[in-house]
Amino acid sequence: MTDAIKFDRKPYTIAYTDQDGKQQSIRRIPPPKLHSAMPTDKVELTKKLNDDFQEGDELTVKAINPRHANVLKVENSKGQMAFISHYDMKLKDKLAPRGENGEITPEQFPERNQYLLWP
Repeated sequence: MTDAIKFDRKPYTIAYTDQDGKQQSIRRIPPPKLHSAMPTDKVELTKKLNDDFQEGDELTVKAINPRHANVLKVENSKGQMAFISHYDMKLKDKLAPRGENGEITPEQFPERNQYLLWP
């Protein structure tokens, strides 16, 4: 049985060395996903980001990091990429295939399984 692509809130630990050279660690819990956009969906920018990303531009969602599910990596028509908050976008077209629960299964989104392909 295959698992669907999930944005779970499983805690994880970050380890780092502070200014005094001591090893520190922080336990973090990812926030819940607050939007319904998925990779390959089309979104509209509702706030000007810069000269290349104007309000009203239609963008393609390229990736969503499960640990930062409310920040989307998007691409404009010129091939330029940027990170935007879910507050600054509006979902236009749901192009990504979705299962019964609205989640994508690995079979429906084969780009996530490229590492499994034979060279």
